Amino acid sequence: MNQSSLKSYVSVVAMGVASLSLPAFAADNAADKTEEPAIVVTAASSGKTAQNSSISVSQISQEAIVNFTPRSQAEVLRAIPGLNVQDTAGPGGNANIGVRGIPVSTGGSEYVGLQEDGLPVVLFGDMQFGNNDYWVRFDNNVDRVEAVRGGSASTFSSQAPGAVINYVSKTGTKEGGEVGLSTALNYREFRLDFDYGGKASDTVRYHIGGFVVNGNGPTHLPYTASKGYQIKANITKDIADGKGYIRLNFKRLDDQEPTFTSMPALATISGNKITGFTQLPGVDARQYASTGIYNQTFKVLDADGAIRNVQMQGIHPVATSIGGEFHYEFSPQISIDEKARWTDMSGSFSNQWTGELATSSLLGQTIGSVNGTSDARTIGAIKYAAGPMAGQTYTGAFLSNSAQAYTTMKDVGSLASDLTLKGKFELGGGNKLNARAGWFHMRQNVVMDWRINNVTQTLNSNGNPVPLDLFTAAGAQLTANGVTGYNNQWGGCCGGRSYNVAYTDDAAYLELEADLGRLNLAASYRYDTLHGEGVSYGTTYTGMTTITGQLGSASVPTWNTSSVVADRLNYTKSYSSWSLGALYKLTDTTNVFARVSSGGRFNADRMLYGGNSFTADGKLTAGGDHLAVNTVTQQEVGVKHNGRVGGGRYRVEATYYRAQVKESNYDFTAVSRGQNPFTDTVYHSTGVEMSGDVRFGNFAVNGYVVYTDSKDTKTNLTPAAMPKWTFLFSPSYDMGKAAVGLSVSGQSEFSIGQYTAPGSVFANGYVKVRPAENVEVGVNVNNLFNKLGYRANNGSLQARGTGGLTANQAIFDNSAMLGRTITASVKYRF
Repeated sequence: MNQSSLKSYVSVVAMGVASLSLPAFAADNAADKTEEPAIVVTAASSGKTAQNSSISVSQISQEAIVNFTPRSQAEVLRAIPGLNVQDTAGPGGNANIGVRGIPVSTGGSEYVGLQEDGLPVVLFGDMQFGNNDYWVRFDNNVDRVEAVRGGSASTFSSQAPGAVINYVSKTGTKEGGEVGLSTALNYREFRLDFDYGGKASDTVRYHIGGFVVNGNGPTHLPYTASKGYQIKANITKDIADGKGYIRLNFKRLDDQEPTFTSMPALATISGNKITGFTQLPGVDARQYASTGIYNQTFKVLDADGAIRNVQMQGIHPVATSIGGEFHYEFSPQISIDEKARWTDMSGSFSNQWTGELATSSLLGQTIGSVNGTSDARTIGAIKYAAGPMAGQTYTGAFLSNSAQAYTTMKDVGSLASDLTLKGKFELGGGNKLNARAGWFHMRQNVVMDWRINNVTQTLNSNGNPVPLDLFTAAGAQLTANGVTGYNNQWGGCCGGRSYNVAYTDDAAYLELEADLGRLNLAASYRYDTLHGEGVSYGTTYTGMTTITGQLGSASVPTWNTSSVVADRLNYTKSYSSWSLGALYKLTDTTNVFARVSSGGRFNADRMLYGGNSFTADGKLTAGGDHLAVNTVTQQEVGVKHNGRVGGGRYRVEATYYRAQVKESNYDFTAVSRGQNPFTDTVYHSTGVEMSGDVRFGNFAVNGYVVYTDSKDTKTNLTPAAMPKWTFLFSPSYDMGKAAVGLSVSGQSEFSIGQYTAPGSVFANGYVKVRPAENVEVGVNVNNLFNKLGYRANNGSLQARGTGGLTANQAIFDNSAMLGRTITASVKYRF
């Protein structure tokens, strides 16, 4: 394609996006409100805007995210094109986050890193019961969210070759603040948000903000499930003569939020397609909760053999961090930057999973046969174990039989540092060379203790599932409080795990970037070395334990943490990453770019308990060495264009990308499903990202359309939870005294094993009124039309053709979209 043809193509695309705003032409052609573009500060060459960077980068303002009316951290990220956010999982985190057709094989954010002000929140985004989205909260402290997909994410970050998402904080550059009160209108939640920043003197500026929240969550839990706060603050001292600054940062997070891992609905099946979802009798997935007053507290068996009561807290992270930034310019050519942060992190994860069974299918099964023992007994009756119907026979068509987890995140703290030396050199004739060399260091502790029982309970939507006890036909009690055993979930492999490990990542990196007239060239390299150390302990069968409930006592099988070391870690492993990019300015408003990159990431705690990863002295075996590092290689070409038309401003970007992923991993939960726990394959994906925004006076619209074709090269099948199309369309109209907006997002169909699930479209909206200066009153709605449906996720089909279901009906289980939630707010800016 020659230069003239390319310009014509870009103009056609840009006008297509701009045409979305045609209804606003007659409304207002006043000057647009677009501010100067922000410099990209995330995984990119310094001093460049998104338009002039040879990478795919999105910058989303704080206001734009608020207008999207997110109800979870996952929905904050859904505003970014190219991300595959599989499910919401609730306000506390625990979402599976992929990018550009790269699948999430074991959960979490394996190839996507989350940062706060340029440093990773955690070193590994897929730590078991410690995913990176547990530890970050979007609030008024955030100035914008930046996301770099592919490209330099491989060389300017560790463990995130797919994408880096950075929450960039306000630093007091703008004087003023805000206090906001919000309350849910159709469930119980109250939230206070505040922030303020400005100058303390001519050389000192500051910002402080946070939130407090209290409520029962959008699934109407019958107890206070959402409660907590976050405080963030920073203070910046500018160095004389504009040579730099020193900044100190502080954060305190203590926020307990419910998590929604299972929200079942009735699926209708035709051949290998799920044709639609409807409510399961007695269960509404849009507000289903697996916890209530009967399991608000529950018992676990500790590693020391003591039984203790714990609370059902959902996801409860507690984090305190102290950090700093230093920037100093020795001369106009040479500067140094240092970012450092110490973080103390701990908390708990507690949840009751839902495992749908036809009640009739549980009757007649045996319980208690463990490790060849002969104490197996047959289930002959199922009775309510608590509540007003305690002791009566349960007659519901379906029940839940699944894991009840309490995991203590004893220490997930870290120490992180990123030191960079930069040089700027004139080459003559207006050409420039920029060089940067740096050293990244991060030590990540992963100290966990798992207590995971199995529990039988009712399957209903009234907010209070009731435990069910099992009996023999002769009346012998087999369970108590619904508990069928202590630490006996997932085949007894891991209900009583305990491990104390730490990983230290040191990475040297280098970049050379040249501005040669209209051409920009960039090359970067990174070398990561990881050292793993520590121990994990196995789980063993310890016999039968007697527990007592409202209906009596029962002897249940028990597993517990063994004193035998299962894994000993004392190994070092390295890998290289690189990236090459070029950008050419066709005109002052049109740039084309190309980028090729390759990056790796270490498998950390997910390698534990694999059975053959480590030698007796902690080194990697041949199998462990194969599992240790996964590699992502990407190629992309794109065009970026912005301009004015009809008195308005528009921006459009289109990128074609390819990705190849060498994936080796271990998923312990696959054992309980009778599947091979080892993943060893190569994924290929190709796709196109189209994004843009346009503003004509008071009218604005932004959005994206993404196409992805992903394949597992071993099976030639599309990986689970990978829709080919995702999109977002978000128009808004702000007339000063009032504003209104809508966000419509959706996806095409996606695969679940041998089945294909239907696509979905969901809408959010908001209305704002400003009755007085600096005062804003608003109402926002998430899932405006109260649609029952699922985003792409790794769900499962249960109980097909049983419990009164026909042969073409089954129960679909995973995190559904929450039903319509409405929030009213009042804000005062000063």
